Amino acid sequence: MAVTFRPPADGVEIAYISDYSPAKDTLSQGMLLSAVNGQKIENMDQWIEIAPTLSGPVQLTADGKVYDFFVDRANISDIGIDVMNLDTTNLDFGLDIRGGTRVILKPQMENATKDVIDQVMETLKTRANIYGLKEINFYPVQTSTGEYFIQIEAAGVGREIVNDLLSKQGKFEAKIIKPVELTNGQGIFDLGGAEKYPVTEAENDSIVVDDIKISQGDKFTLDEIDFEYLNKTNNVYFFFGKAYDSKDIELILTDSQHSAIMPSGDGFRFYFTVSVSTQGAERFAKITSGIPSRMDMNSGDYYLKDSEIYLFLDEQVVSALKISSELGGKVYTTPQIDGYRETKEDAVAEKLRLQTILRSGALPVTMETVSVSVISPKLGEGFVVSAAYAGLLAAIMVVIVVFIRYRNFKVAIPMVLISLSEVVILLGISAANDTGIWMGVLLVNVVIIGLAWWKKEEMDTFTVIGAILIPMMGMLSWTIDLPAIGGIIAAIGTGIDHMIVIADETLRGEKKEYKMILGVKDKIKKAFFIIFGSAATTIAAMIPLMSIGVGLIRSFAITTIVGVLVGILITRPAYAKLVEMAAGKN
Repeated sequence: MAVTFRPPADGVEIAYISDYSPAKDTLSQGMLLSAVNGQKIENMDQWIEIAPTLSGPVQLTADGKVYDFFVDRANISDIGIDVMNLDTTNLDFGLDIRGGTRVILKPQMENATKDVIDQVMETLKTRANIYGLKEINFYPVQTSTGEYFIQIEAAGVGREIVNDLLSKQGKFEAKIIKPVELTNGQGIFDLGGAEKYPVTEAENDSIVVDDIKISQGDKFTLDEIDFEYLNKTNNVYFFFGKAYDSKDIELILTDSQHSAIMPSGDGFRFYFTVSVSTQGAERFAKITSGIPSRMDMNSGDYYLKDSEIYLFLDEQVVSALKISSELGGKVYTTPQIDGYRETKEDAVAEKLRLQTILRSGALPVTMETVSVSVISPKLGEGFVVSAAYAGLLAAIMVVIVVFIRYRNFKVAIPMVLISLSEVVILLGISAANDTGIWMGVLLVNVVIIGLAWWKKEEMDTFTVIGAILIPMMGMLSWTIDLPAIGGIIAAIGTGIDHMIVIADETLRGEKKEYKMILGVKDKIKKAFFIIFGSAATTIAAMIPLMSIGVGLIRSFAITTIVGVLVGILITRPAYAKLVEMAAGKN
């Protein structure tokens, strides 16, 4: 089956590295931490006990390599590394079972109201959904003094996601350098059409624009456009004009014509296009009006002279692009954002991060990360063992009850084994990174079906469908959390009911007081008519929850549907064959 169990290894997985940690630029999330100062680390509890005592020179062994650090306890309280116990399977467990990371964010705003916190949470939820973060929950927290915080609980959220995605305000601005050349101390601030403002040189590199005296670094407004006086070179004065901001973003274009990642030099360049409002495009046209063009000697293309468009995110430049001369004075609604990273993985991550922040919009306030900690599984470390004991007890009770009813272990014991096989198949389908295994299973199934057809052997139609459909579903995966476990239990319960229907319909005629009316195969067909009706009803009820539900409801619906399909297409026909053989021998 596709579930794989990894051999136990000494060590813990690094879950989060704080900004103040001396290891923040050396170690990374996901690395295996196996020793501290030569002492082996076997589990998270041992690390929690040792970490607060670390001070001065510290030697950590991560991914088999030894790293030396210095923990200055005079300035920091600890080494700033949180860890989690290692996964021993390829199942993607949720927060309830595996645990995760708890992040506390504080708004950098005095007396932040509940409405502001709600706006921040909605924006963060949008970012999490777009970015593809699973198993992430947001909670408002209010202190006794009335101060609001946001608590985030998530599985596998690293420092870069907290700092670069969740705590970023996401304030976007596109500013264009507008050069204004003065001749004999006089010039024109051209904003297109009739909007031309006289510029006069003044003392100490200051100027007068439309009777407004402006010194270097001053901000001012002309024709409802915000400008900033940057500097001057010889007789040319340079200004920043804001063309777009977060409110102007209408759409992020991600199709292949407007978005791509490509090799460039020793790394990878990425770009994507943003569709902005008409008002923003009109500001672009006004700012770029009157700027002369110049040919680039390297490419031979013509660009606006001494002008570029700078794209800012939270006051940091993310792109600086030349402006084609053809766009000068034109209403331009599709600016392009580009960037460069050394690896393709980093380029993909940065591109997705920028797109996520721009799509979700800016937070109403800047958020500060107050604390990050690892949370333990809510169900405790003994959950799997407890679940196994409960399953064993349920299996014994099923065998006893079914044996009392039919007096036949050949009917009772396979019922339990079939239910166990359903759980194994269901977990195998949900396991991650097993596409290759399931493709192999699909290929083997197709070969077996082909040989059976070639030899003209009898085949059950639904089993054939299951042999093809189940491996295809196995190329997907989902998180095993409490709702998913509820779905597994529901599927097992449904399966037991169906198998009792098969046994009851098939073996009813064995008792002397009943008269044999139908053959065994006819009885099985009658049983399956009931089973398919029940399964169809269950699936029909779950589909709306899977389509429109989120979080807990969706996980339960997916697991239930897959479990029912596994039952009616694979395990129910197999059990029916066993019951048919048992009935034929009696």
